[in-house]
Amino acid sequence: MNNRVAIVTGELSGEAHAAHLVRAVNALSPMRFSGMGSQTLSDAGVDVIQDYREISITGMSIPLFLSKANLIRRAFRTLKEHLATTRPRLLILVDFPGFNLRLARLAKRLAIPVVYFVAPQVWAWHRGRVRQIKANVDLVLSILPFEEPFFQRFHIPVSYVGHPYAKGVKPVLSKEDFFSACNVAGDGPVITIMPGSRQSEARRHIPILVEVLERLDKDVGRYTALLPVADTLAGGFFDPFLKGRTNVIPVRGLAYDCLAYSDAALIASGSATLEAAILGTPSLVFYRISLLEYLAARAIVKVPYISLPNIIAGKEVFPEFVRSVNPERIAKAAVTMLHNGRSAVQKDLEEIRSRLSAPSGSDPYQTAAKAILRLLEHTYGPVPQTP
Repeated sequence: MNNRVAIVTGELSGEAHAAHLVRAVNALSPMRFSGMGSQTLSDAGVDVIQDYREISITGMSIPLFLSKANLIRRAFRTLKEHLATTRPRLLILVDFPGFNLRLARLAKRLAIPVVYFVAPQVWAWHRGRVRQIKANVDLVLSILPFEEPFFQRFHIPVSYVGHPYAKGVKPVLSKEDFFSACNVAGDGPVITIMPGSRQSEARRHIPILVEVLERLDKDVGRYTALLPVADTLAGGFFDPFLKGRTNVIPVRGLAYDCLAYSDAALIASGSATLEAAILGTPSLVFYRISLLEYLAARAIVKVPYISLPNIIAGKEVFPEFVRSVNPERIAKAAVTMLHNGRSAVQKDLEEIRSRLSAPSGSDPYQTAAKAILRLLEHTYGPVPQTP
């Protein structure tokens, strides 16, 4: 058996999962990883042959998809040629379903086994993709507790490994050290604002958040707003939007600390909502889309909420604002949340954290890596162990 493994991810949070998984696999058995990612995967030892940042798309942004169609086709061709030339013994797909499910079909034709880690959210929308997964994916490694019984109903091989955030999401610094490092006075409420990690969504949402802050200036008075800046955004990206706002502090590399030590958070829908739930931070979730995108989503989405904490809880623990993202309504909800404090949602968030824990408290990446090696051994025979 050669030790080549291809891994493909298409956005920031998925890439972080992929990098941890690569390290967990290599800790058990040495593999030569290659595929699509960016610097994070490269730092984990992956030979990155395609940078996903060229083709990253936000949600259901139709205009953005059309503008990047040629780049997406080119990236797919690059990976197609890579799989056909190197013939890896396994293809690991991480999220990014529109792209990755096409790649799974190609791998099936090439007789390359496929593992899907961070599976497509077919329980929420695009139910038709279940057939694609059943036909082309050899094993789904589920990170959400309700996914395992869902896939089992369709007789798709699946293993629930637990959500990595349950163990990995925690602040780096103490509250005192964090406030000192970021020059947070701490003499008023602290709010984290998160407009999104991609340029397109950050640019779309930051003007709304600035309007919310203008209303909070009147309703709350003295407060500090922390703005975690994703690695995907250039330095100074938010400067044009924050002129004159001395109470907004951009922060790099300490997003978990921002959330952990905030009294409330305003978060663009995405993985950060789950991070906030695990850190126990009362949050508001928003996402601005066009009317056309909204109507399209209403037609295909099968769940009542957009944020994972609410989906897991089965109720609106975090208030959601979609499409009609009204700054005044968001500001009023934020004031209420600040008034109620963390205790108002503590019980619900503890239940969410409990449901996300891995079976027997194991590390999700290690559990996933062991499942991958079992599949390789079942397919090819004994796998060399890392000394």
